[in-house]
Amino acid sequence: MRIALKFFQKSAVLLVFAGAALVSACLKSTEPQPSLIDLMGTWNYVGVQTGPFREDLTGTLEITSESGTSFQGQLNLTGRNTQTGETRPLNGLVSGSEKGIGVIDFDADIESSLRRHVGQIVVDTITGTWAGPPSGGSMASGTFRLERESR
Repeated sequence: MRIALKFFQKSAVLLVFAGAALVSACLKSTEPQPSLIDLMGTWNYVGVQTGPFREDLTGTLEITSESGTSFQGQLNLTGRNTQTGETRPLNGLVSGSEKGIGVIDFDADIESSLRRHVGQIVVDTITGTWAGPPSGGSMASGTFRLERESR
């Protein structure tokens, strides 16, 4: 009986330590991590909206914070309708991350909807495509090119 009780006590202690180790391994730090990508700064943005109507897009992407492979910032664009010549501001917050070697994926919150951008990084240039939710029955989509301003 004493042997069984000691075995039970030792087993219970081991279970407590194992449980504590498991819980601490599951917790993630909320502290910013060192950046594993180098996107901080200002990027010149040139793009084209191909649908639902053609619009030239110009402006800047400002990356203001990075943590690990994630980043945040602000996109400030001007859209110019190629048929009418009318312009409109397209500004919003950006949140994204590196999804693979040299591939970034970010959402820009523009006009109360997210425009998802996916691009390939080559040195100080990022090129790719973007898409947004349907507007008036047609999907908003296009291409973009970012070039880093000299540091």
